[in-house]
Amino acid sequence: MGVTTVVVLLVIAAALAAAAGVFMMTRRIRDGALRANEIIPGQATNAPASWSGSHDPEARLHRRIRDALSLLRSDPHADYDGGRIDARVRLEIAATELDNRLIAASKSPQRVREPVVAQAGLAVTELENLAAEISGGADLQLERVDAVIHRMTSPPRLDSP
Repeated sequence: MGVTTVVVLLVIAAALAAAAGVFMMTRRIRDGALRANEIIPGQATNAPASWSGSHDPEARLHRRIRDALSLLRSDPHADYDGGRIDARVRLEIAATELDNRLIAASKSPQRVREPVVAQAGLAVTELENLAAEISGGADLQLERVDAVIHRMTSPPRLDSP
C-alpha cells in the first residue's frame, strides 16, 4: 500500500467519523428539544418541535402550560396526598386537551384561532395561579380545581362569519 492510499483512507475515516459525530449530536439536540416540548414528562406531545422556541401565541401558551404543570408536580405534598395526586392528574388531562386545541387552532384560519388563543390565555393564567398555590402548600380547594378544569376543557364559542 502506498502513502497516497493510506492518506486517502485516513481522510475517508476522518470524514466518516465527523459525519457520525454530527449525526449523533443532531439527534441528541432534537431529542432534547422534543423532551423539552412535552407538557407531561415522558408523554409525547402533538405540538410541533418548533414550539420549543417559537414566539407564536400558541407556542408561548404551550410553554406556559408545560411550566405550570411542572410547578404543579413540585407540590411537596403530592407524593402522599391522594387528593392532590388526583387533582394533578385531572389538571394534566385537561391541560393536554387545551394544548391539543391550541395545536389545532395554530393550523386554522385567523377567525378560528383568535378566540381559541384568547380563551386559552385566560385558562392558562388560571392554571398558573392554581399551580403556584398548590405547589406552595396551600389547602387543596376542589371547587377551584374543578373551575380551572372547566375553563381549560370548555372550547370558546366561535361566532359565525
